[in-house]
Amino acid sequence: MRCVEVQSVGRAAVVERPVPVRKPGWVLVDVLACGLCGTDRHILRGEYPSEVPLVLGHEFGGLIREADPDSCWSPGDLVSVDPNISCGECDHCRAGRVALCPERCALGVDIDGGLSEVVAVPESQLYAASGIDPLHLAFIEPLACCLRGMDLAELQGGESVAVIGGGVMGQLVVQLAALAGASRVTLITRQQSRRALAETLGATDSSAPEVADAELGRTYDVVFECAGVLDAVTQALRLARRGGSVILLGIPPEGATLAVSPFELVVDELRVQGSFLNPLTQERAAAVVREGALNLDALISRRLTIDEVPVVLGKDPGDGDIKYVVEPSRR
Repeated sequence: MRCVEVQSVGRAAVVERPVPVRKPGWVLVDVLACGLCGTDRHILRGEYPSEVPLVLGHEFGGLIREADPDSCWSPGDLVSVDPNISCGECDHCRAGRVALCPERCALGVDIDGGLSEVVAVPESQLYAASGIDPLHLAFIEPLACCLRGMDLAELQGGESVAVIGGGVMGQLVVQLAALAGASRVTLITRQQSRRALAETLGATDSSAPEVADAELGRTYDVVFECAGVLDAVTQALRLARRGGSVILLGIPPEGATLAVSPFELVVDELRVQGSFLNPLTQERAAAVVREGALNLDALISRRLTIDEVPVVLGKDPGDGDIKYVVEPSRR
């Protein structure tokens, strides 16, 4: 089988490997679609603590190829894969905080993942995806992360919402906030094409970051930071009204620090909440995709064969591009 392997910092290649030998309690999945994520680039550049060689890919799904004879899954079943494998036994897992499990490991980040024609997956990580467009399998994991952020925001309807960052996470949150009944949804991002797209997906307005502070002010009940850069976090704190909330969905570089005024946090009663991964939201995300509630096709910038991935990963995304979806079996 062919897969995309990070061999060393800055070097990724399509390589031939044997089809994995399936272990009891695991299945083999023929991957139909896998999204490219900023984390994949961070791993390639040595900016994320992953050990190489490693097969990338954590946003994927496909068809069951092989399962245990007594499994509830059968060959040919269409499945979505939650890449984050937790121990199920620690205090965090027992309390439902599976993203905080100290033994957590992730397909495509810590162990071989879905940028491959075939991947081995624990049965515990599978969710039924019948009725879903195979290309949309690449969106279920990032959507699950967004749903987690929405849960933490506790929108009741009628709120004013700002979303900073116009990539796939930002565009998904725009749509989710609109569906949740927000009275105003503002997308803030540098690229005009991404602002225009957001306004077709549910944003009531949009802004470039450099004018947002002057024109928008501290008027938002909830601000979602989806860019993962320090300037965006700082701006999120400036845009939230007194008594408002800031939900941090983007992941800044490890070790980066920010100057924050504790006095302002206290007197303004700002709530700042981190949101990490997709704990217990993968099944809901698959259901949302199946229902067709979101416009996902508008977010697909390119469909790639597996042979195109190393070159694409070695470059920054193209201007205005949102999501690259890899179809490993397509030639």
